[in-house]
Amino acid sequence: MMFFGNALTRGRCRMRLGGTVFGVFLAVTVAACGGSAGPRLRTTVGPSTSEAVPSGSAPSAGAASVACGDEVRPHPVAAQRLPTGFPTVTGWAATQAVTQGKTLALRGAVRGSPDDIVHVRDEALKKITASGYTKVGSDQEPGFEADADFSGPHPGNINVKPLCRDYLVITYTFEQ
Repeated sequence: MMFFGNALTRGRCRMRLGGTVFGVFLAVTVAACGGSAGPRLRTTVGPSTSEAVPSGSAPSAGAASVACGDEVRPHPVAAQRLPTGFPTVTGWAATQAVTQGKTLALRGAVRGSPDDIVHVRDEALKKITASGYTKVGSDQEPGFEADADFSGPHPGNINVKPLCRDYLVITYTFEQ
């Protein structure tokens, strides 16, 4: 009898130990997902869309055939968030400012078609580099997206994509 009692006790201990190890693993995994920087504050100035975004990046080249609605309406408070003296593309009007942590993204609309994406990005880079910034890198998928990174007084990124019929969205992103 003693033999069986010890075997049962050992089995229960193993089950408890296995459950404890699993519980610790689960707690560590869940804690790792939270991050140590605390909650991130996200602030949006300008219209914010609450529509579901299809998988992949929106807007897409297909957006060029969609009516614009409020997506191109300038937002004066968003425009005030642009760093002083930072050059923008001619015709660009800020439509939204989003701050998340130390990142500021300023979206704006400019007239254009998907065929103009690379040209618009290049024109923006000319203005940015003429103002004392340095181009760090760039990437493009003509007709879909073009972006570039820059360094200088306000390092960041410029991204150009189709927004809606006859408009492109230009997003200037800055690390603050």
